[in-house]
Amino acid sequence: MKLYALPGSLNSRKLLALIHHLALQVEIVAMTVEQVQSDHYAAINPNRLAPTLVDGDFILWESNAIGVYLAHESALIPTGLQARMDMLRWLHWEGIHFNKALGTIFFEAVVRPQLGWGATNQTLVDDALQQAGRYLPVLDSHLANRLFILGDRLSFVDFAMASAEPYRDRLSIEFDRFPNVQRFYDRVAALPAWQKALRKAPVAVAA
Repeated sequence: MKLYALPGSLNSRKLLALIHHLALQVEIVAMTVEQVQSDHYAAINPNRLAPTLVDGDFILWESNAIGVYLAHESALIPTGLQARMDMLRWLHWEGIHFNKALGTIFFEAVVRPQLGWGATNQTLVDDALQQAGRYLPVLDSHLANRLFILGDRLSFVDFAMASAEPYRDRLSIEFDRFPNVQRFYDRVAALPAWQKALRKAPVAVAA
């Protein structure tokens, strides 16, 4: 089983942390931005985005789907129909709303200048900041009496929701206005698997 990942990206990090936490036997193939955009990579992911999981003849993209697939027999996936639908609800919310906003801010303000891809698109940043201001109170309220997203036990949703955590001091958001989100971020950041996902980027291989 191989995971093609883009080290440093929000969507790849959640899966690296999951793999470390569960000690899964998954080969990590570190990609560069150029490799992800190549025709060679498009053969397994026509979206030219990372991450992508290859398990024999089965190819899976979209980070949250990959996470559920990798963790499906573990305690990081809840049991019971309602609990699983609650999990899917928050995974969809994370991808469609919450980290889409934070990821846009991070990409435009940090990644684009670093890659030399031109000036920050301030219109996109302003819209993403507005969206972040809409959704951060939702998450902060939800976490008021919970340790993790689904309650008192860690789940894959927490790795997904915290994917922007390492960059919170580089985003133009006043996170201190959301103390429950801050505590949640701190809790995830202290996990050994999260630290390992940040500290040990896999060695890049040629595409």
